[in-house]
Amino acid sequence: MENKNDQPTEEENEDKEKVKAYIEKMNESKKKTVAKDLVTLEHVEVKKQEISPETRDLAQTLKESYLEHDQFETLSNDEITILESFMGKRLFLERIAIIANQSRIPLGIPGFKKVELEEILGDLISKGYLESEMVGDKLVYFLTERGKYRVQ
Repeated sequence: MENKNDQPTEEENEDKEKVKAYIEKMNESKKKTVAKDLVTLEHVEVKKQEISPETRDLAQTLKESYLEHDQFETLSNDEITILESFMGKRLFLERIAIIANQSRIPLGIPGFKKVELEEILGDLISKGYLESEMVGDKLVYFLTERGKYRVQ
């Protein structure tokens, strides 16, 4: 649709205007404000909380009692072996001997004798890891809370 004078016709001008308006409209939609442009950040003062003397005293008391409860004497390998043989059960002396000796004999280490085993169990009782009580005519041994904690 070219004119003799090479001038655009009214129809062409209208089409160009529509295209121009459409492009401007698209550019406006791209220039929309983003949330971060709408937000202004302010500095906020943060005060350090003070610990009250009562809370400090309570924390110190708890820490001391925990350390007292948590301190373990250094145990011998035999004592550790016997402690680990319990696994939360109540055991007679004979059963403790069987379980503890199962790991020793295949390695060529001589098994525990009854007297030796009773001595180690007595040491563990005195250190607070085990307790014992009479059931019928035999002693049964079981872990204390401290012993359970140590085995875990």
